[in-house]
Amino acid sequence: MRLFIAIEIPEWAKRQLIQLQDSNLGVRWSSPGTMHLTLRFIGNVDDPGQKEKLVQKLSSVQVPAFELTLKGLGYFPPQKHPKVLWAGVKENDTLLNLQEQVEQLCVEAGFKPDDRPYTPHVTIGRVKGASKKEVNSFIKQHKKFRVEAFEVDEFILFESKLDSEGVRHSPLQRFGLTSQPTKHEA
Repeated sequence: MRLFIAIEIPEWAKRQLIQLQDSNLGVRWSSPGTMHLTLRFIGNVDDPGQKEKLVQKLSSVQVPAFELTLKGLGYFPPQKHPKVLWAGVKENDTLLNLQEQVEQLCVEAGFKPDDRPYTPHVTIGRVKGASKKEVNSFIKQHKKFRVEAFEVDEFILFESKLDSEGVRHSPLQRFGLTSQPTKHEA
């Protein structure tokens, strides 16, 4: 099975991402069912025991619930011809802490470390025919793009399956984040 760990994007936020889709741009746009914020891509896992060990490790994450804001657009790979078009995330230390814990626990569960720097993003499309100039123009046109903050109170271990309708992501296990204590004003 092909696994990854991600944060689900609320449906109302996905609708705002879909509104960016422009049929005139040479991009294969992501369907709402595949929009998420990846914390860690695992890949193929053939050993059910290794998956169970991963679930056990991820259950120990200690991060408070937090708010996340999608902001800005960009593409990968940077400085080269664009392949992936994405919506970015407003800087968030709690998200980075969560991602670091998830990465460490994946390594403890026996997976190879991911040495690439973490760039939080939601893939909105794959560039198929658009030139770099067209993609940059699209990004500039939407430079003020922003999705208001939404609460993140869990992360999910997903299985990714390819079927006749494309890629399908199925949640295998949900992991709740801890509640933040209510702040009382003096």
